[in-house]
Amino acid sequence: MLQAGINVRPYALEALKELSSYYEIIVFTASHSCYANVVLDYLDPKGQYIHHRLFRDNCIQTEEGIYIKDLRVLANRNLNDVVLVDNAAYSFGYQVENGIPIIPFYNNYEDEELKHLIPYLKQLAKAKDLREINRDTFKFHMYTLFDHPHKVVEKVILNL
Repeated sequence: MLQAGINVRPYALEALKELSSYYEIIVFTASHSCYANVVLDYLDPKGQYIHHRLFRDNCIQTEEGIYIKDLRVLANRNLNDVVLVDNAAYSFGYQVENGIPIIPFYNNYEDEELKHLIPYLKQLAKAKDLREINRDTFKFHMYTLFDHPHKVVEKVILNL
């Protein structure tokens, strides 16, 4: 039997508790279910906050071995109301306007990403189409307008 440690990002439980009153929380991970279930059971042992779980076998694997989380797997959900928070922006490559990028977590116990994410997600919960707010906030659509990411950054900075 293989043993692995669990590093829980600061504010993870607080985020689950608070946001579960605004959202149906579906954890969609590129991890294998055998590992992810242990972590999720640790975070939410009574199943109070996490409503559904999707794993690596629910992802689409590219020829390069990258796992993309296609939100169309949530066939009975309106994508106007679905958001995907991920530290790998390619994960929401099929529905970029539904994606919220966050920095990766590597044992930094002063990390406050989730703490700062809570108010943004609460704001999105009130939106008729959360993708409009995400589009204005993250400007991912601009990457299709330019031939180099640096040009996008220049355009965004100049327009601030």
